[in-house]
This record gives sequence, C-alpha cells and structure tokens, in this order.
Amino acid sequence: MIFLRKYTLVILCFTMICMAANAQISRDTWTVGGSFNLGVDMGTTAGALNHFRIQPKVGYFPLKHFQVGAIVLVDYQKTGFREATLQTGYGPFLRYYIKTPKKISPYINTEVIFTSSQEFFYNPDGGSNVFVSPAETLIRPGVGLAIFLTPHIVLENQIDFEYATTGEIRFGEWSVMQFSVGFQMHLYRRGVK
Repeated sequence: MIFLRKYTLVILCFTMICMAANAQISRDTWTVGGSFNLGVDMGTTAGALNHFRIQPKVGYFPLKHFQVGAIVLVDYQKTGFREATLQTGYGPFLRYYIKTPKKISPYINTEVIFTSSQEFFYNPDGGSNVFVSPAETLIRPGVGLAIFLTPHIVLENQIDFEYATTGEIRFGEWSVMQFSVGFQMHLYRRGVK
C-alpha cells in the first residue's frame, strides 16, 4: 500500500509541474535542463565505459527567441588502466532560436566554460597520485535542433566545436568536434498564472 502511495505522489507532482510548464521561446520564460554524454573506449580498455559528462543548465528568455543562462560541467574520463581525469567547470551560454511553424526549432548556441581538472594516477601498489592541471577556458560555438516533444519538454541535439586554451605553454590549445543530446523543460512565464 505504501508502494502505491509513493507512485501516486510522484505522478501527482509530475502532473503539477507539467501543468505549470509552458514551452515557449518568448520573453520571460525560464528553462531547466541539461545534457549528458557517455563514451566507450574501443582501444586500450575496449568495451569499458570510460567517459561520462553531465551538464545541467538553467536559462531565461529576456527577449523573444533569445536565451541566456548558466551551465555547470562535470566530466569524468578514464584514459587507461591506471589514469583518470575529473574536470569541473561553470560558465554562461547564449542561444538564439530560429522560429519555424513546426514543432522543430533550429538554434545557434555559444558556451564559455571555465574549468579545472584533476588527474589521478593509480600505482600498482594500490596508492595514487593526484595532479591538478591549470585552469582551462572552453569556448563552444555550435548549432542545434530543438524538438518540442510536448508543450513543455524539448529534446535537444547539438553539434559544437570545442576550443580549449590554458594559461601555460606546455599544455597549449586543443579543439574537438562533438555531438550531444539533452533536454529542457520550459517553465511558466513570469506574471502568467
């Protein structure tokens, strides 16, 4: 009986949130969501899950079709049998939606993320060493496609070019093209009940 009550409460809460939500790309709309990536290495640790990235986001539409917000980055990558990297960061993002008559809306996106990394090296004797890398700045211009699954939930597919730079010469610069999948929930507009 308690089991049924828990699910009833969860369904009731979800329904209330969805009723208050209103998928719009118009002024004064708030959004909550994020994206995640999982990676499997096909080389040295073949078949092992070796890369996990989660990026929660909060956004606001100050103007119609134009979104600003904040992003948080947590990225864990295993780079061999005895090495791993944990990267964390935060920063702003800007996004402009191109309105179409369908439930699909392309967008242009830019993110700037300030990160720090820790590299872990595990010794054969069971000990470990930790190396803190210099801070990096990730600049990610990209394009995406927002698919409105319901009037409140949006599925996002995005391709972006990530450019990273550090303050130290020995680490230098690097760039990569990446694809991510995420979602957003568009919440009610301020002042609308």
